[in-house]
Amino acid sequence: MELAALRSFREVCRLTSISAAAQTLGYTQSAVSRQIAALERQLGSSLLERHARGVRPTPAGLVLLEHAHAIVTRAERAAEEITAVGRDQAARLRVGAVPTAAATLLPRALARYARDRPGARVTFVEDVTSKLLPRLREGELDVAVVTDYPPGLPLLTGIELVRLLDDPLCLLLPVGHRLADQDTVDLAQLADETWVEDDPGAATLLTGACARAGFTPRIDIECGSLLGKQAFVAAGFGITLVPRLLTPALRTDLLVRNLTDPPVRTVLAASTGRASEPTARFLDALKAVVSGR
Repeated sequence: MELAALRSFREVCRLTSISAAAQTLGYTQSAVSRQIAALERQLGSSLLERHARGVRPTPAGLVLLEHAHAIVTRAERAAEEITAVGRDQAARLRVGAVPTAAATLLPRALARYARDRPGARVTFVEDVTSKLLPRLREGELDVAVVTDYPPGLPLLTGIELVRLLDDPLCLLLPVGHRLADQDTVDLAQLADETWVEDDPGAATLLTGACARAGFTPRIDIECGSLLGKQAFVAAGFGITLVPRLLTPALRTDLLVRNLTDPPVRTVLAASTGRASEPTARFLDALKAVVSGR
């Protein structure tokens, strides 16, 4: 199978159109059709089927598509790294992270990485775990710092996970709250409280922990951003949970209290296959920051 044919097949599946894929790749429609036909002859199976809005992969096509993603991505990455060999400038590093890590671990880790690699080119994107992992798998990122909530991350072929730290959640209270004078709070004391929450992973941890404490949390304020949550808590609309990792970055007019049996999430570094030299160096920098070195 030719790499160009696999790339064309992947683009046809993405755009659900042979003509659109041909235009994107700079080929004629007939050239892309011939590539698909050659693949079908080699494999002895039909790979595409027509539907009302274009084409889609058959069951055999779906199997090929998964492998085509991996093959084309690895080939493109190899070409990028080979092109970078001999240059004074370091190879590109593409990093993604969840907001908590973006606000705490990533600036220090990237600064450490850049310090040891003058001229390094780094790009960064902040997003949620459910969006970062597919982007990593598609080859759009080299490393993603993600969080694992119950019931656990989906199993994605070709992704390697390295545990960085366990991050317990803490309670965020407004000044003057009835429990403000307690250093540690039991969740059972919060059965009558109103909660501010909207992050699906944190909400899962919250509802699970509250269920073990014997109640269901009343979430009246749905707010996904940390800034918004802090504002609602400060204004007295409810309380919320925040990762301990984030506590140094919180507003000073709010109170942080530990829980007796806190929900815990895991922060992980995700990468694909054999790490490139820049990826390996960045993972080392990230681990050093986590360990306090």
